[in-house]
Amino acid sequence: MKNIGLQNIIMIIFIAAAIIALIVFSGFVDVGGGDSNEAKGSVLVWGTVPYSIMQQHIDQTKNKDLNVSYQVQDPATYEFDLVNAIAAGRGPDLFIMPHEQILRNKDKIFEIPYGNFPRREYTNRYIRESQLFLTGTGILALPLSVDPLVMYYNKNLMNSAFVLDVPQYWDEVITFTPEITVGDSNGRVSISGAALGTFDNIDSAKELLSILMIQNGNRLVGTDPASGMFRSTLSLEGASFDSTQQALEFYTSFSQLGNANYSWNEALPSSLDMFISGDLGLYFGRASELTDIRRKNSNLDFDVAFLPQLRGTTRTATFGYMRGVAVSKQSTNIQAAFAVASALAGQDISSNLSSDLGEVPARIDLLGNKPEEEYLTLFYNSAIIADGWVDPDPQQTDRLIRQLVRNINTGALSVSEAILRAHTSLNEILDSTINTTMTDKNLEAFSN
Repeated sequence: MKNIGLQNIIMIIFIAAAIIALIVFSGFVDVGGGDSNEAKGSVLVWGTVPYSIMQQHIDQTKNKDLNVSYQVQDPATYEFDLVNAIAAGRGPDLFIMPHEQILRNKDKIFEIPYGNFPRREYTNRYIRESQLFLTGTGILALPLSVDPLVMYYNKNLMNSAFVLDVPQYWDEVITFTPEITVGDSNGRVSISGAALGTFDNIDSAKELLSILMIQNGNRLVGTDPASGMFRSTLSLEGASFDSTQQALEFYTSFSQLGNANYSWNEALPSSLDMFISGDLGLYFGRASELTDIRRKNSNLDFDVAFLPQLRGTTRTATFGYMRGVAVSKQSTNIQAAFAVASALAGQDISSNLSSDLGEVPARIDLLGNKPEEEYLTLFYNSAIIADGWVDPDPQQTDRLIRQLVRNINTGALSVSEAILRAHTSLNEILDSTINTTMTDKNLEAFSN
């Protein structure tokens, strides 16, 4: 017998499942209500959230006729294990993933048709970043939570330097940093004003550079009008290239000895550890890191503010680590799977789940109910302006941006040459990953 290959087996499974799903789903009424009381059968959910956190929320989706189970997956092998499980016919009905992984695994997802969940209703219900889950034909996933990037600042260091104001704009970071930084003529830094400039020892370095570009009008990845395929926008002529260059020159200036912004180098510990030790003025990190910072140094006098914005623009944005739940094409119980996904993304469960994760709800109606704690109010408001980009493979793009920063910092390439090389590499990553599974009609939403 001829060997038809793993990919063909998966495709046959998906086509058969899709035909069944279309028949079943035609009778499905509303995926937005969060009610799974009428669903029947069994639903298996995969995710990386610890069992101790997730199971209590999974239990709330069950009824006397519906059994919902949850299996924790290893983040390092999650996608590999998912592909193998689908090929063996034992994959989950639902999988919970970060938004980048959901976009890359679009070919394994059964879309929610707009006829069942209108696009306008979806965009009115979820945060702006949730539009990453939209295609030209339907909805890839329902958002569960978002972890926005914010700015932590050391109040003691500010007081000691007689600095009163926290930066609201990136150009104010330039004037803030020298006031706080303490170093010597050899480039050694004992106290840093801001952790910017390198890659390996800065937590969320890729996300920081990404949002600097997004705030400046470059979304890193767009679609080619002619082919409909995803293409890098890092090195396009005109404003797109200028925004990339401006973001990189600003970012790397903080690690260039002799520059007025110099406050960071590769010899320093991680930016999170430096902030916890009390030797860093500004730390750009996730909202969910608040608990860890408090736990590791209860004496640290710090506060939190919005991520700085680009002066002179009307669009405010911060990076959001968004988590969503998607229905597998392989599911043999599509109706129940959608009902469970809808319940998980509903008001009650998503509110409590995001709180347990130290994250923020992705639902606009929940974000309108501001909590009393000031930290959470700021996190909620940051979630409203959260944004992201079509990252085809986080591990590969991590390496790409690490090399981009290193090429500039070491002088191996000029800024423009480094951008051009990164642009070419990003297109190669797109062509070997997400472009292999997307079709023209599914790409139109991502060009917005």
